[in-house]
Amino acid sequence: MILDSDDIVISPKQPYFLLGTSYYYKSIIMNYGISHFYCFQKDAKIESPIVAIPDGCFDILFLCDEYKPHAYVCGTVLHYKSILNSKNKYFFGVRFLPGSSFKFKDVTMSELVENEVPFLEIIKDTELFEKIVSSRNFNYQIQIFMDKYLKLYNYSETANKYKDLNKIIMNNIMETAGQIRVKELAEVTGYSDRYITKVFSESFGLSPKVFCKLIRFQYLLENLNNFKREMFYKNFTDISIKSGYYDQSHMIKDFYEFTNTTPSKYMNYLQKTEYKNKLIII
Repeated sequence: MILDSDDIVISPKQPYFLLGTSYYYKSIIMNYGISHFYCFQKDAKIESPIVAIPDGCFDILFLCDEYKPHAYVCGTVLHYKSILNSKNKYFFGVRFLPGSSFKFKDVTMSELVENEVPFLEIIKDTELFEKIVSSRNFNYQIQIFMDKYLKLYNYSETANKYKDLNKIIMNNIMETAGQIRVKELAEVTGYSDRYITKVFSESFGLSPKVFCKLIRFQYLLENLNNFKREMFYKNFTDISIKSGYYDQSHMIKDFYEFTNTTPSKYMNYLQKTEYKNKLIII
């Protein structure tokens, strides 16, 4: 069944992270600007690299290695992109919600888009870094991160002069699964198209038009991940229309742009790799 508008909850999906790993643990938060925490390891027998696809989010990813630990703040990609092929390494990550209001002091959101910035360059907390990269205890890493992060988050919330406006914009984008125009956002908020675009781009690093396109894609991905393959083919047209695409061709074009494959091939790949069986939620 296709998700009804009243049931829309878009949590960012990176299926190729899971499919390219030996195991993948996930702890869902959906609060404080955080979608979830995750950890994974990629064994030598898995040849395919870990690939990122557009989700409108940014991540903080730690390589917990005894000899060469490192961490990066990674902005959303705008196209399918191979990002990791390290084997026999343990990673701990934090994925922030699309449009998270959390800000970094020395880097703008637009500078993070399709970019990776060393963690210690913008969050100069050596103690936090060392505690996380020296551990492989997922729950401990989450606790250590949250202890430091909540203080930064509360400050960021207080200092955000566009907080209320951004909340209205984000709520409307999420409630419509990205199927809303800038003109409609302007009507809802009482501001001009130009001002909405300026504020949103400054806050989230993407124009509202591009961001809506990414959220619409993520909503489609949510539907595909919850469909059985035979039901997908029966509902192909309905999926494209209810996901906000003009027709099947439009949906396939956008999906290929973001994943380098077609919806049909993606569904076959999910079944072949037993996607849901690899995900461990704690």
